[in-house]
Amino acid sequence: MKNLRTIREAKGQTQLNLGLKIGVQQETISAYEKGKAMPTVDTLLKLCKNFNCSSDYMLDLTNIKTPVNDLIINNLSVDEAEIISKYRSLNSSQKNKLLGFIEALIEK
Repeated sequence: MKNLRTIREAKGQTQLNLGLKIGVQQETISAYEKGKAMPTVDTLLKLCKNFNCSSDYMLDLTNIKTPVNDLIINNLSVDEAEIISKYRSLNSSQKNKLLGFIEALIEK
């Protein structure tokens, strides 16, 4: 579960903190990340909910983080959903800069 480590580190969570959030030990998170163990379905769902990502992403079956329901409900393409997902992770200042950049692109 390489994507677990990637998304956990990107969100600034330690293995211990994540384990406490979803009800498993730090060693278990480490084992998941190293591919030495696989989570139960219940734990997998908790991981996906915690990181707002798809189970396919969590299980390294795709590099698309966006849950399928988010794509379907919003009638977005995969690229559009990824852009929105990344936008939501920005702080207010970064969002303003991005919107300014988009406006500049549109004006050209």
